[in-house]
Amino acid sequence: MKKAMAVTLTTIFILSTLSLLSLAGQAENPADSCWDNWERCRARALASDYGPVRTTLALTLCDIALGNCLMKIV
Repeated sequence: MKKAMAVTLTTIFILSTLSLLSLAGQAENPADSCWDNWERCRARALASDYGPVRTTLALTLCDIALGNCLMKIV
């Protein structure tokens, strides 16, 4: 009876560990979304016909938004 209980508990432990490891591998890094948004923002700013001053301001706002996003993660 003790062996059956030990085998059952060991099996449950191993299966739960494997399921948690697979879920941890699928977790997304929150910083990745910050960098993705920054790349999209820069692409939009560079593709716009705002002129050099407004484009520079738009790129600066993209950089500020990236900094804010990264600071919220930490």
